[in-house]
Amino acid sequence: MLKPYFSKLVIRDKLLVMQLAVLAVAMLIVFTVTVVYQYLSYQRELMQDLHAQMTLIEDNVGSAIAFEDAKAAAETLQTLSINRSIDQAYIVLSNQTQFAGYYADQHRFLSTSEVKAISARKDGVHLNRPIMVNGQQLATLYVDANYDKVNARIRVFAFALFFAVAFAIFLARAVSKRLNRVLTEPILYLESLVTNITKFHNYKQRSNIHSADEIGALSDGINSMLDNIKMRDDKLVEELKHRIVVEQKLDQLAYFDSQTKLPNRHAFTAYLNKATGEDHAHFYLLMLDLDFFKVVNDTHGHEAGDQLLTQCGQRLRRVLNAEDSVFRIGGDEFAIVLKAVTTIHDVEKICHRIIHSISQKFMIHGQEIHIGTSIGIAQCANSNCSESNLIKHADVAMYWAKSAGKNTYKFFSEEIEKANYHHQKLTTDLQTALKHNQFELYYQPIISVETSEIEGFEALLRWHHPKEGMISPNVFIPIAENTGAITTIGAWVIQQAIAQIKQWQTQFNATLFMNINISARQFFDKRVVDNVRDALHEAEVSPSTIHIELTESILMEDVDKAVGILKQLRELGAGISIDDFGTGHSSMSYLKQFPVDTIKIDKSFVRGLPTDNVDTAIVEAIFALAKSLRFDVVAEGVETQQQLACLKLKKCSKVQGYLFSEPVPAAKIEEYLSRASKLSYQ
Repeated sequence: MLKPYFSKLVIRDKLLVMQLAVLAVAMLIVFTVTVVYQYLSYQRELMQDLHAQMTLIEDNVGSAIAFEDAKAAAETLQTLSINRSIDQAYIVLSNQTQFAGYYADQHRFLSTSEVKAISARKDGVHLNRPIMVNGQQLATLYVDANYDKVNARIRVFAFALFFAVAFAIFLARAVSKRLNRVLTEPILYLESLVTNITKFHNYKQRSNIHSADEIGALSDGINSMLDNIKMRDDKLVEELKHRIVVEQKLDQLAYFDSQTKLPNRHAFTAYLNKATGEDHAHFYLLMLDLDFFKVVNDTHGHEAGDQLLTQCGQRLRRVLNAEDSVFRIGGDEFAIVLKAVTTIHDVEKICHRIIHSISQKFMIHGQEIHIGTSIGIAQCANSNCSESNLIKHADVAMYWAKSAGKNTYKFFSEEIEKANYHHQKLTTDLQTALKHNQFELYYQPIISVETSEIEGFEALLRWHHPKEGMISPNVFIPIAENTGAITTIGAWVIQQAIAQIKQWQTQFNATLFMNINISARQFFDKRVVDNVRDALHEAEVSPSTIHIELTESILMEDVDKAVGILKQLRELGAGISIDDFGTGHSSMSYLKQFPVDTIKIDKSFVRGLPTDNVDTAIVEAIFALAKSLRFDVVAEGVETQQQLACLKLKKCSKVQGYLFSEPVPAAKIEEYLSRASKLSYQ
């Protein structure tokens, strides 16, 4: 019943309650024992008094009994009145008759029945003693007494003792309270310390109790525990700081490009998701791809390429507003989100600034490097635009910017979307074109300038689409390059062209040769040399009558690897021609490394002959270079007699172009060869 109440008390009150309870029990025992002992003492005193008085009476009434003087005996008994505890005293003779008597508060002689009634009480003292005279018992003295005086004394004593005990308990309570304070104050202090530490997590606090008892040991234990907690917390803080640094580094690695220090693709995706999810979102996404970056990497090395990327990132950041964001999303691709512009005109101005900035020369390792950039632009004009569609649209626009000649920009539009759909459709159809025999080789004759005789041919691929008709190689060759289909198609071209020239050599002229164009992806494919070797072996044709045509840009993509592949082709006996010479990025130092037989002057230079002084000077320089390096020269794109006459004066040995024949099917070539080995002007 009291346990719940007791459990709620503080330790100081608990100690006080327990001490008072123990003291109360002890005092109760002492009180009881003392009262009982005193009561028995009072009774013993009473008995001693009674026996003394009875002895005195015995000595004084003996003669009165002997002389039968009842009055004298009664007077002697009357002396007992001084003892208020005696109720009655009487003398009974040997013959059982009452001789004399004393009765307290009674003035008459009681009857025998009244005397017996008093003597029969159980709450008093009943004594008797024989009265002897000269050794002979004359009578018996009876004394009946009560405990009233004893009880009265014991009540007074108990009352006094009770107050003494109460005072002692009160005094003990006061003393215990003070003593308990000395004992419990350290405990309460430790409890308060632990409570504050737990509440406010301030583990720097310490107990200032340093005693040699158990409380001192507890204090030392708490301080030791706090030291351990502080050490643990300090260690955790250090680990947390280290973890924060690590997480920041991981975030830096996860969301920032280590080379340019710009946000990376992950950051770009997260930013774009957030931007497209905003209400009334309106911004422009620009996707940038650096033009000719691969050439820089291959020519100057990857370290130079990395520095170029870093400088490009810095330039992009400088030309943009603070509200705009720029990201490097991989390789030589960057993305820009324009939020500070509202009109297409503003976007165009920024694109012009970007193109102008990137087109300026870069100084890397003391060398000037020039590149460009193609930009695709997609607009998010409402909250319905999705991140994936926005990126796809900007990518498509960038692709068309590259297709438009690079170093320019294109906005995504319905026309571009239709063109892209058409592009995707052609990409799909191209995968099955070879299987369905939709490809055909056309051939353009290569003519001797001196004799006008057909000396060889250039094999040119054509695609007969079942729905769209003839598709230009300028359209489907880049698609085949991007999809990888060019390797299979190119192997078919090599096999068909070599088989065809073998047939014409057998039928018309054994010295006829065939030029076969090979694209970049096909050239760097490890199977290209095997494809040429297998076709030569299968057709049993002289390798010297097969010329492999490559553009300068292909050779410059990876100079060392290109030289290795060219040497393998030369070991087969095949000739090497550089197509579109003068339009690429090759230098004289690299040109000396290539095992080249023939250079073909690009039609863009031939077109201006003989009236354009610049084109004339370039053509003369090419002839001079070819002569010094002992290269044969073929002029492409000859369309007029004036161009032919000019080339003849320059000692050009071979030409090809519409002046003699456009690219035609094999059957038409056989007509030419059957009619005559010479071709007249068209």
